Amino acid sequence: MSSAGITNRYEEAHASPNGPGDARPTAYQILKDNDVIGKLSGKTVLITGGSDGLGKETVKQLAKTGAKIWFTARNEEKAKKVLAELADEGKKDAELKNASINYVLIDNSRLKSVKAGAEDFLKKSDQLNILIANAGIANIPYKLTEDGYESTFATNHLAHFYLFSLLKPLLLKSSSPTFQSRVITVASTAHHFATVQLGNYNLKNPLVPPIDPLTELEKNDTDVGHYNPLVAYGQSKTANIWMANEITRRYGSQGLQGLSLHPGNILTNGWGDMDPRVSEKLGPIVSQEIFQKFFKSVEQGAATQVLAAIGRDFEGKGGVYLDDCGVAKRIGDEEQAGLAGYKSWAYDEAGARQLWVDSARMVGVEE
Repeated sequence: MSSAGITNRYEEAHASPNGPGDARPTAYQILKDNDVIGKLSGKTVLITGGSDGLGKETVKQLAKTGAKIWFTARNEEKAKKVLAELADEGKKDAELKNASINYVLIDNSRLKSVKAGAEDFLKKSDQLNILIANAGIANIPYKLTEDGYESTFATNHLAHFYLFSLLKPLLLKSSSPTFQSRVITVASTAHHFATVQLGNYNLKNPLVPPIDPLTELEKNDTDVGHYNPLVAYGQSKTANIWMANEITRRYGSQGLQGLSLHPGNILTNGWGDMDPRVSEKLGPIVSQEIFQKFFKSVEQGAATQVLAAIGRDFEGKGGVYLDDCGVAKRIGDEEQAGLAGYKSWAYDEAGARQLWVDSARMVGVEE
């Protein structure tokens, strides 16, 4: 899709970042600027990974639109804790007072859990207008899921591809000429690290360029084949972008659009689970004062995905990658992995088509 005519009203606010809580917009400001607070009653949203971090903030803010909000969580205890916290906030915040928030249990690392969660959702809801693929893991040591796939690729991409496949009929059914359905994939500037390793998703075979030099790590005993946690994460985030783009190519004419985004650099719980080699490499970089200025609060980090979900500029439009609350700009493939922008392989149509075919085979659905 062409992004011509879509301007970023928040570009100036991002020009001189000064750390979390600065002038960059929050998700709540996005709601106000788009005049959707209390205006989306009759719509339904499902957000994966809604029990903490960006997902939880997205649940909270989108609940203020009046839409029915569903989120996924890996266990009931965490899900119920979120419901209790938001109910308590609703006693003080009139915009949350009558919010409709529910959950389904899904563990993205297990395809049978994704299927069970999707079936549970379909039993309880006859509508779905917005699906936000937010759940994810990053830069962890090598591990295979019970389904036999590399954990980062399986959790970040395959699970969401499978969930989308199971919910696609409902997304199509719920679309209307005035409010087309949207699938939002929360990708990352980490797609700069690597393109998708087509046919080598478990990273056992030699890697295919482009691979960013920043990903170079010494191998250790937890690695298998050519596994590298930064490459694994980069592959999964490129896959997120490709999935959204391919959704628009395949279903855009039927009123179903896909958008992807980089939320920004936010310190969430995922940082604590990193492979020590990644922490050692990235730690000195992110601790620099200049880099710290680019970090966002969770409230600011959720802004771009909320904009992708409800922004009027994206009604009936898809196939674009966003960052800093606007359509991302192209940067050179030779540039080291950075803080914003996209590299050319983000829009690799042939690669996205092949990934779609392979993903359908891996999760056992029709292409």
